[in-house]
Parts: sequence; structure tokens; C-alpha cells
Amino acid sequence: MFLRKSFPRTGWLAAALCAISCAAPAQAAETEITSSTVYSQALQIEKEIELLRRHYKITVHHLVAPVEADLQSRHTWQKAYMVMVKLALLRRKHGLAGFSPVSREPDLRVSPRVAWGQTLRVLTEIKIIKGYLGIPGEVSLATKVAGKRPVDVFNKLNQISYDIDALNGELIGPSEVYAEAMRINEDVSDILLKTGTPDTAFPPPANPNALPKDTLAAAFALMDEIQRLQRQLGLETVDFSAFRKQDKIVPEDGFNVIGMCLAESLFVKAKLGMKHVTTPAAEYREGKTHTEVVQLLGYVTSRLRSVKLH
Repeated sequence: MFLRKSFPRTGWLAAALCAISCAAPAQAAETEITSSTVYSQALQIEKEIELLRRHYKITVHHLVAPVEADLQSRHTWQKAYMVMVKLALLRRKHGLAGFSPVSREPDLRVSPRVAWGQTLRVLTEIKIIKGYLGIPGEVSLATKVAGKRPVDVFNKLNQISYDIDALNGELIGPSEVYAEAMRINEDVSDILLKTGTPDTAFPPPANPNALPKDTLAAAFALMDEIQRLQRQLGLETVDFSAFRKQDKIVPEDGFNVIGMCLAESLFVKAKLGMKHVTTPAAEYREGKTHTEVVQLLGYVTSRLRSVKLH
């Protein structure tokens, strides 16, 4: 009679785990992604936009003064989003359907990896546009760089944004600014609901003579309220004074600050535990005016001012 030799259960468990670990493929180490990595991607975007400019024989080149601020990766992600908005306009200019750039979930710690992913989306969209429009040519890989900060990435993407304006044949207008202001209005609705704040605000009187400078001032008033909440929540605030201008103010200036408001409102939502509450996609609305933009921003600011956390 065959007698099976007994084997301790722990022995069988150890042997099974060893067999599984030996059979499973080794997990590849994650590639380190820094702001320098994201900057290299921005250089790649710049080369692709330059190819489009050459194809359409665009020679106008508006040099943008860089800003110096302690920006974070959440701001570079937002700026890449704004570049995507410009690419949607480029599509419409050539008779293609526009699109809404993707949103991201609120997060207290936005790493360069997240901004890097957004630049990949930009490059993919450019490739799609080239394919649809039959634009030939490929660009070489951008040179790797070192020592870059999020603000360096922001400034490079900001320059690219203006280069796309030249392709579009026009600067950003009130309609695009209004669409982004509507997005932050939705963020404020979410914050009011989360904090149990009654929604009793009314739109301020319309200013029929509103200009881009008034949009910029209204965007900064909104930022003041967002940062008030950030301080109450124990979050660090960013000095955006480098975005203030005294002359030659264009809609793009307000567009930039509203973009930063969106980045900062996600910061607030993350701290409030709203980690799955994304900002809705922008709904493009033609024919909007500076008057409507300023009135909407005043309304959003008034709604946010009613939130008291302490």
C-alpha cells in the first residue's frame, strides 16, 4: 500500500507562493517624469505647431513675456488644457467638428506625470488634425532638457497658445472666455452643495461698456474668493500677481486667470473630499460679449463669497 508522506500546510503555501512569484513577469519600474520631461513634450508640441505654421505660410510670431510665479503642475496641466481649447478652434476653422478637452478629478497632489499626460493628448490631437487635413511632414524628437520648473513649462505652453492664435487668424474672444467661466460656475455649484451653503446670489448689473480689462479685474476678484477658501482650509495659496497687467489687455489675459481659477477651485474641491466631482466640459456659445463675461464672473464671485467654512 502506497503511503503519501505528510507535508505541513505552511510548506505547501510557501511552495505555491514561490511558484507564483517565479512564474509572474517582473513589473517594470515606473519611468521618472519631472517638469523637465514635460518641458521636452512642450518643445515637441512647439515643433508640430511650427510645421503647421509653415504649411499655411504663417509668418506672424507674437512673442509673449514670460511670467515668474511659483506655479505647480496643476497649473501646467490647466495651460495644456487651454492649448486644447485653441486646437478645437483650429478644427472649427477648417470645417471639422470641435471637441471638449477632458477634465480631471480633483487632487491635492498633482504630479508632473499628470501634466505630461495632458501634453500627450495635445500631441495626439495635432496628429489627428494633420491626418484629417492631409498635412504632410514629421518632426524630429525634441531634445531632452534638465532643470525645468512648472513655470517654465507654463511659459512655453503659453507661447505655443499664441502661436496657435496665428494659425487661427484671431485671438481668443469673449465666447471662449465665457465658456470657461461657465465651467467654474459649475464648480462653485458643487462647492455650495458640498458645504450646505444656500444659493441666494443674484447677477450684478450688466456693464454695457465692459472691456477686456474689466474681465481681468473680475477674474482676479474671483481668485480672491477662491484663495480665501484655500486659507480657511489650510491650503497654501499662489501669488498670481505676475498675471496682472495695466495696459494692452486682451481677452487672453482674462482667459489665463480664469484658467488658474479653475486649477485652484479643483484644489479646493480636493480638500473638501470631492475627489470624483469633475468640472463639466465647456459648452461653446457663439456671440458672447465682454459685458456678459464680466456679469457672469461677478455672479460666480458673489455665489462663492457666501461660502463660510469657519
